[in-house]
Amino acid sequence: MRQNLLCLFLLISFICNAADYQDNRLFLEVNLASGSGIKLKTLSNCQISVTEQDDLMSRIFTGSIQISLLNPESLSYYGIIEQQKVVEDNEEHPEAITRSFFSWVKQELIIKKELLYFSSSSFSTRIDAENYATLNNIPYSKIAEMPLINSTVRIINSENETFYMETPLKIHSTSDVFINGSSLPYSGSFVLKTVKGKLILNQYLELEEYLSGVVPNEIGNNSPFEALKAQAVAARTHAITLLVNNRHKADGFDLCNDTHCQVYKGKYLQNLLIRKAIDETSAEIILTDNYIADATYHSSCGGKTDASSAIWKGKPVSHLNGVTCIVDADSIDLSSEAGARYWINAKSIFTNMNSWERGALYWEKKISSKDVAKNIGLNYINRIEILERSRSGRIVSIRFSGNKQVLLDNEYKIRQAFNSVLSSFFFIEGTYEDVDGAVVVKPRQVISLKGKGAGHGVGMCQIGAIRMARAGATCLEILQHYYPGTQIVKDWKDE
Repeated sequence: MRQNLLCLFLLISFICNAADYQDNRLFLEVNLASGSGIKLKTLSNCQISVTEQDDLMSRIFTGSIQISLLNPESLSYYGIIEQQKVVEDNEEHPEAITRSFFSWVKQELIIKKELLYFSSSSFSTRIDAENYATLNNIPYSKIAEMPLINSTVRIINSENETFYMETPLKIHSTSDVFINGSSLPYSGSFVLKTVKGKLILNQYLELEEYLSGVVPNEIGNNSPFEALKAQAVAARTHAITLLVNNRHKADGFDLCNDTHCQVYKGKYLQNLLIRKAIDETSAEIILTDNYIADATYHSSCGGKTDASSAIWKGKPVSHLNGVTCIVDADSIDLSSEAGARYWINAKSIFTNMNSWERGALYWEKKISSKDVAKNIGLNYINRIEILERSRSGRIVSIRFSGNKQVLLDNEYKIRQAFNSVLSSFFFIEGTYEDVDGAVVVKPRQVISLKGKGAGHGVGMCQIGAIRMARAGATCLEILQHYYPGTQIVKDWKDE
């Protein structure tokens, strides 16, 4: 269905991300929930304020509220971009749709504004837009969704009364808010938007406050203090790297709250030690050659960290080429099958280990051959070939043979093939042959795995950082070990 775009301009607003600087502090929108309906619950006597964007309509609710979308099927339109340009002024541009994005310029994180000028045609479905683009030799990359503002939501309060308001909505509560039945507590400011035909609920908060909800959920809230500080710096750096990559540019928020970005759970597990670690490293981030460093991290390397180019097949990164984490592994060639098996079977013992550390240091898993076959799209498996291990011992290339052959050369997909095993640093128990440099295994009905480590193995090993901190290493020494050749800076904000 084709419509005239001009008649829609009063209704159209690009749902841009709302990161901004206030008093030299960076504020972000972090997504917490999405769907056709969202439920917010507080204690029975606590209040939630809900205000429309223009501040003309505001309501106070006590207890819980259920928010649902009306007519979501009509909340998206597609248009053809005729012109894009970046501007640095703060003026209004009513003839264009505006969206913000991040850029790293001269050691500063800059929030820029992009103007999108559309043709006079709009479409109710993307297929209609693509058909139009095909007929007019327009590349599909010029098609963009144009969400409509002023979409109406129904709000039902704890007394079963119904109210109607228009998005986007500003929501605030000084008391704990629980979302969609979750037991995780959040409080402060939130934003409710309509994006891609569904509601999204974001928390609006300062970067340092965001880190308070990340650090304990990534490394634990009882880790040694210097390890907590190292995690805070790495997480802060990683967050800014994600912003510079504009990973969620079109999604209506700046960062998500799961492992796709970083695990954020609001107030859950926060304590005074976490706050102190973040305060003592306030604004500190990692740079390499004056550019924001990739400060990726993982749970446990198993002995050696890995090169990003081996795990993710990209270009080599100078500070992510892998380092030794456990000294006893230094002289062992983990890229060989014999070396990997020897080290996995070696029982490393460290004092004061918690259950998380012990579980990542050595693990075993059994999985049926049928399940592995199903996971990779085969009817059966009669041969497994380990084609390559990386420096950390992780399998980075493996071939399965059955009714056909399947090659996996992605560390994450290899883990998924074996029912989300902790890492791809494992060996298959039983006899094996070396055939032209490949390790060939004939799988049994039940495949038994023995392994070490958890996660992809690149960057900072969190358990290694904990061990270093217990041994007296400082935050700086931990970061310099896992990200060699990098620098710590604090002056990176656009003033």
